[in-house]
Amino acid sequence: MAPVYDLMFLINVLVVITVILVATTFCLIFDWILHKWLVSGGAAGRYILITGCDSGFGKRAAQRLDVAGCHVIATCLTLEGASALRDTCSARLTSVQMDVTDEDSVQQAYTVVTELLQPDKGDSSPYDSCCTNVCVPVTGFRLILLELLCVEQ
Repeated sequence: MAPVYDLMFLINVLVVITVILVATTFCLIFDWILHKWLVSGGAAGRYILITGCDSGFGKRAAQRLDVAGCHVIATCLTLEGASALRDTCSARLTSVQMDVTDEDSVQQAYTVVTELLQPDKGDSSPYDSCCTNVCVPVTGFRLILLELLCVEQ
């Protein structure tokens, strides 16, 4: 019986290695296609809204898409984050201060974004993508309420 278990263990190890190799290959191909699309000018002129751009992923994504020629609307929690992002990017980037937990702040950001995306300032549908990169630390029932509010709006 011992050889059967050894064979099954070996098969399981080979399956795990195969899955890891396939996943890595998929990620590399996806990254190559995305990079090719960005560099080839496929993103140029598009309007992209990114939330949570004070630091980390949001800031890096806003900077990279700005370099690729996109019109980036970057929302930041703090004025310092918004001004720091404006200082490092081109005039295509518009930074807006927005706290997702404050309804007035969200409404002000909405007003700025809708003014920027008026049809007479570009083509009839200039808005292309949205990257929500904001984390609101909530648990339990509050999380369910937050999801319901997001779906409602």
